Amino acid sequence: MHFHLPKPLHGWREFLGEVAIIVLGVLIALGAEQVVETWHWRGQVNEFRHAVDDEVAANLATYQYRLSQGDCVTKRLAELQRWHDLAQAGSVQPLTGEIGRPSIVTIKTTTWESRGDVMSHMPLAEQLNYADIYNGFENARSVMLQERETWFELAAFNKMQRPSSDSLARMNALLYRAGVLDRILRVNWPHSHDLVAKLRIGSSFGASQPYIPPPDPQFCRPILKAG
Repeated sequence: MHFHLPKPLHGWREFLGEVAIIVLGVLIALGAEQVVETWHWRGQVNEFRHAVDDEVAANLATYQYRLSQGDCVTKRLAELQRWHDLAQAGSVQPLTGEIGRPSIVTIKTTTWESRGDVMSHMPLAEQLNYADIYNGFENARSVMLQERETWFELAAFNKMQRPSSDSLARMNALLYRAGVLDRILRVNWPHSHDLVAKLRIGSSFGASQPYIPPPDPQFCRPILKAG
């Protein structure tokens, strides 16, 4: 028994040509879909990059805002250490003002945390740079919040007239902690700054600038008589 393949109505050559046209059409459609998807993600990446760059610029400004008070922190810690040493020697000196604390603005990571799949469409080197930048910012935020709590605890000594030995020991520990946290912020700053510089992002609060109050001037004023 012999089997015969059915012949196309207009011959094999025309049939193969039609198949080729169909295949070409499918390939063109797939290519067009890929182009559309590529352009979509390119647009998503650009939008995210603009938004995250603004957040990075504001966080860098936030870090600088805290560091700008470094001299005031150093002077206040020295004053409080002197007060502590005098009190320990039995000579309590009255403080002429509130101990206060360095002013801070909160570092934000909202935009970074919303990145989703968009990061996978960025160059790897750029992904890693942003990740390193935010690791530094998250560390700085943690240190600033710990520092704020430390200065809140130091406020308990504002009107203390007769500190006990336990109170003075506590104060000494708080002063040491405040000094360490201040040094951490100073030491880590160059690394954060250099990483941001790689992306050519400047320091700016942007649209939030009008809502950023200046640091508390009282914190820089002496509260212990020289002697």
